[in-house]
Amino acid sequence: MVHLMDEPKQSVFSAVTDTAILDQSVEEVLGLMLGVPVSVAADVAGTDYEAMTLTAVIGLAGALSGAYTVLVRAEAAMQMTACMAGMEVTSVDETVLDGLGEITNMLAGAWKSKISGLNAACLLSVPTVVTGTQYEVHKRTSAFRLTRSYRFNDYFFTVSIYGENP
Repeated sequence: MVHLMDEPKQSVFSAVTDTAILDQSVEEVLGLMLGVPVSVAADVAGTDYEAMTLTAVIGLAGALSGAYTVLVRAEAAMQMTACMAGMEVTSVDETVLDGLGEITNMLAGAWKSKISGLNAACLLSVPTVVTGTQYEVHKRTSAFRLTRSYRFNDYFFTVSIYGENP
């Protein structure tokens, strides 16, 4: 088991649930690395998640036990991958699945690196991508959950981080 020595646990917990840290990491990855402007989406209630969706999952282990997920419609995943790969993408294929997994890995890594108590003490798993329609990702009850939706161009995606208290 990893013990946090750099900061009190309460300080790390506050950072883990801080939306500003999540927003900054999303803006860096999509804005700087992919060249796609991104903003917080206050209301995605009208977003049709009954169409084909993809959920990329990165496991968190060590000082924080849980998961970092990105939920996105197929069209948005294709657009993200096209920006990352610098090529046209017309269908959900292995390139899109790998692309969404890698983008999620970059997002989780950028978020984790901004929290000094987690940077070296929390490991990330290899991404897993689930595709389909009308599915739910089930998880064990968590001590915390942070969920934010974002808009880039005409697309939306939702990031959720959940787990046990650090």
